[in-house]
Amino acid sequence: MTHTPSTTRRAASAALMLACAAALSGCWFDSPRVADATAAAPTVTPAVDPGTATAATLSGQVYAAGVSGAVVSVYLADVAGAATGAALATATTDSLGRYSLTLPTVPGGPVLVVAVGGTYTSEADGSTQTLGTLATLLASIAAGANTAHINPLTNTIAAAAARLLAQGGLTLAQALAQAAAVVNPLFGVAALSADPSLLLVDPLATAGDGWWLAALLGTLEQLRVNAAIPAAALYQALRDDAADGRLDGLQGTLPVSLGGAGTAASTLAASLFTTQWSGAANAYAASQPRYAAATVAISGALQASAQAAGLAIGSSGSIAPLLTQAGGTQLYFAARGDGLVMLDMSDPAHPVASRLAAINRAVMRNTSVSPATGSFSSLDGIVINPTPINTAARAKVFAILYSYASKTVVSVNLTDGVVADSVALPISKSTQFSGASASIAGGIADGKRGRIWLATGDGLLGVDPSNLQAPVLTIAQPTGTQINENLGGDPAKDIVYSPDYQNRGLVVFNLAEVKAYVMDNTAWRSTVGSFANGSEVDGVALDSQYSVAVMNLEGSTSIGVMAYTTPSGAAGEVGSLSAGARFKAFASAGTSLAGAAIDPVSHTGLFVGEGAGLAVGVLDDPAGASWAGFSRFVRAGTTSYRFEPHDPHTVGAFSIAGKPYGFVLQGSSKPYRVGVIDLTAFLAAPTSGGALVTDPLADASITQLLSY
Repeated sequence: MTHTPSTTRRAASAALMLACAAALSGCWFDSPRVADATAAAPTVTPAVDPGTATAATLSGQVYAAGVSGAVVSVYLADVAGAATGAALATATTDSLGRYSLTLPTVPGGPVLVVAVGGTYTSEADGSTQTLGTLATLLASIAAGANTAHINPLTNTIAAAAARLLAQGGLTLAQALAQAAAVVNPLFGVAALSADPSLLLVDPLATAGDGWWLAALLGTLEQLRVNAAIPAAALYQALRDDAADGRLDGLQGTLPVSLGGAGTAASTLAASLFTTQWSGAANAYAASQPRYAAATVAISGALQASAQAAGLAIGSSGSIAPLLTQAGGTQLYFAARGDGLVMLDMSDPAHPVASRLAAINRAVMRNTSVSPATGSFSSLDGIVINPTPINTAARAKVFAILYSYASKTVVSVNLTDGVVADSVALPISKSTQFSGASASIAGGIADGKRGRIWLATGDGLLGVDPSNLQAPVLTIAQPTGTQINENLGGDPAKDIVYSPDYQNRGLVVFNLAEVKAYVMDNTAWRSTVGSFANGSEVDGVALDSQYSVAVMNLEGSTSIGVMAYTTPSGAAGEVGSLSAGARFKAFASAGTSLAGAAIDPVSHTGLFVGEGAGLAVGVLDDPAGASWAGFSRFVRAGTTSYRFEPHDPHTVGAFSIAGKPYGFVLQGSSKPYRVGVIDLTAFLAAPTSGGALVTDPLADASITQLLSY
């Protein structure tokens, strides 16, 4: 019989379940004796003479799918969780990944159980994969029967525990418990009821611990296929990336290397285990719908990570980043009459900017040609859904392009570099700002739901960039309020934050409920005090990790910082959002600033004025005893050039290779130049009275200005 990848996995599990049913006293991996009459017993190589009296046994399963032929070894572990000395015992896994070994004496302390090599059949593409190395760290082994399952989750927890032990002050058992408490939620499996080393993966289950683990490992296998990465390299990179409790492409402060023997080593993309893994989880749910409830939690947890949030939020819709393992790091600029411009940041020391000629030919209107071609005479916005969508069995990334003056949007398949579709959206009214009149004023990427939310006079419109013919979701703008021209979003927490542009209250959109909540004018003014002072609220940016909103007024030296939560469950509309939120007003000391972008990985913000004025600030943790709004804030005393477009603001801040960068489109008229600002260098430059001594845009150690 020929098995499909999914049936292969189920057949292996079925054989295992039949073996358990045949045993009178339980399945073999929970018992010291082998009870599987349908398969040969695993090969066991004791570390001492076979005649020595048995003191303890250790059994389990090595699993990505069932890993055949892996060599499992048990070592004493030192105080740092590392293997010491020779193996106490070894065994080789059978065709289902099972092993059982005998220890001559009960170890006097913790042990590290290591699985090396072996192969498995991928359920995602049917290929044969070589495992590499996975491990499980145990605080102790008791006399009699013991269980230690080995898989990518236990491997990551072992590395995280070792990192905690290196910091001191914890026993190994405490470090393992703390590591699991961090890694499980990070991977979206916080619902697991016990130590993962004790939990058997169960691909036939429809609920429970084994089902959660099967879903998690299935999404990882789908990610391996989508990213075209060997299993050994993928699981080692996952261990290295997540051991510090963050999925950001870094091992502490150093970039994670992806690759090993027979594989060209490369730097791990920060998005591989966030948005790309989230996309794989969504694709896996489509092919295996019984895991849908688990993959929703897994995808949501990955979207909530700092790096994923930074990719999704970024700016007000004119600058958008894309990080992929295969393609590196690119930023896309909506450069008005210049069309779409790409900035290659794969090497931040040597960025390269270029127009995307093929897309611009299809999108931009050439008024010198009759009849005019393309959709836009001015390209004002691009919003990328950084979570890949599987189409035609391939993972692809889609973006929406728009113009302020048009109701038409264009979908672009950035993976293939082609225009996918265009459609006129059902927008009934435009919205007016001091700097623009717009049918579409901005947008927020929502990787959690695979949509892009566009700011219109009607409210938020949710568009599927991979299928513009799909129904559009609408969250109506509440009566008596106006959407902000520079939105802030935290889609992982289901929120888009939009203070009323005319300073008549606060509007918060709940994306999950498809509903708007409003803090009315009286409550708003009671909360923010004299901050607004009748001025227009010109923009807002969110730090999704600190859950704070940063608000700028029209041409003001005052910045508002408000801690937020996602409103839920009420009827919506005016009065449903109560007053009393924590709020701080911060003075930017003589520099008028109107727009901002926040990098939630480093909590660093780039602030711009109306064509001039520049500052960088580091947000203070609102959980601190004396919350100050900002822990560091430095402004530019002078700047050489003006920024374009003025309003809404073209400004972005993103963490690339572990370092925050700010981006502007710079120049008072065409041709524009792309400004790449090293925010760390900006903060470290000499100051006088809180302002930089030099012009940061003329200082090559701070800013690179690129023509295209």
